[in-house]
Amino acid sequence: MRLARLPRSRSLPATVVLVAALISLLAGCSLPFGDASNTPSLPTATATPRPPTPEEIAAQMVSKMSLEDKLGQMIIMQFYEPTYTPAQQQMVKPFHPGGVILYGYSMGTAQQVKDLLAGGQKDSPIPMFTFLDLEGGLVDRLAQYLGPRMSAPKMAASGDPAIARAEGAKTAKDLLSFGFNADLAPDVDISIVCSTDQWGRTFGKTPDAVTQYASAWIDGLQSSGVVGVPKHFPGLGAAVIDAHKGLPVINRTKEQLEETEFAPFKALIASGQMQMVMSTDVLMPALDVDLPAEISKPIITGVLRNELGFKGVAITDALYMQGITDRFSFTQAAIMAFEAGNDMIMAPWRPNMIQAIITGMKVELQNGKITQQQIDASVTRILALKIRYNLISGITGGATPTITPSTTKTPATTPTTGSAVWCG
Repeated sequence: MRLARLPRSRSLPATVVLVAALISLLAGCSLPFGDASNTPSLPTATATPRPPTPEEIAAQMVSKMSLEDKLGQMIIMQFYEPTYTPAQQQMVKPFHPGGVILYGYSMGTAQQVKDLLAGGQKDSPIPMFTFLDLEGGLVDRLAQYLGPRMSAPKMAASGDPAIARAEGAKTAKDLLSFGFNADLAPDVDISIVCSTDQWGRTFGKTPDAVTQYASAWIDGLQSSGVVGVPKHFPGLGAAVIDAHKGLPVINRTKEQLEETEFAPFKALIASGQMQMVMSTDVLMPALDVDLPAEISKPIITGVLRNELGFKGVAITDALYMQGITDRFSFTQAAIMAFEAGNDMIMAPWRPNMIQAIITGMKVELQNGKITQQQIDASVTRILALKIRYNLISGITGGATPTITPSTTKTPATTPTTGSAVWCG
């Protein structure tokens, strides 16, 4: 179902429509107390109305959306072919997903990547977040087109956060040139042990080093118009098992986690730089003895939201990691992730998978395990972030996202020379 009641005019963006509505509402208000005849006359000059916030605009949009469109916004699908085929179109047109991610196997030539993303956006009444996994170094899915870029350890070893900031800005420019507007980076795990999964990907062995260089890098990225997604909450730095191949179990105390693993996330939340975050498939018995982090309510709602105060968009890692699939179906894991407090899940690749998630969510809504208020809050956060990055400037069918720089700033830091090194 399309957003029939959302503003369709290309000439009246959502901000203008909402401001006009607010002005109209204020004009019709009467004074609440006393006799109007005894009220002193008001000055003829009136103050300029306060512009609505992204959250207020998003809430207005949400109030006009169908349940199906709301649930669609909570899904990050993946394209599994390098061209925008009718089969892939069937994931976009009926469901209006909130995002799409590309992995290496769906990336053909540079032009194919651009056409694939543009095709999906053309059929999206609300522009999608378009994700890529690009950290630099070993994790760089644009290297085949643009050549290699600096890794996190090398940035930190330079001793100059300005280098990390410049690398973040260059990454944003490269991503935007292909049509990507969100990056699953930086990796803010702290290298506590040397594992095959984290080798060559982290900024250092201490919270200060990781925070300093991750902060600079994400500032460069986001000030150039791409949403950064710090990962892997609540932290994979002490994992000795690759989360793609099994379920890492980290037996550290809550106090240890707070002092080390949580520290970069907490700092990026406090600075306002962490507007989206990715959780992952790790078991931390000190936080939840049974469920992996990305589907754990004590971790996503309890720690991330309530203890650390994160108010942005929380997304899962891919829900077909081995530690998930050994116990749950994709649909089960997706519903559990929403119940845990996530706003978006990754990454179904077939229309029937998306349909199963939406159907399951409706059942959970009827059973009271998920509330309408929770859904609305998630979609409001998603749309507000899209507005903040100018992906939404008005809801018009086939709109092309327009990206302009954000105003995120990095807190002042003192360079830490050589504190981040390759492990191995």
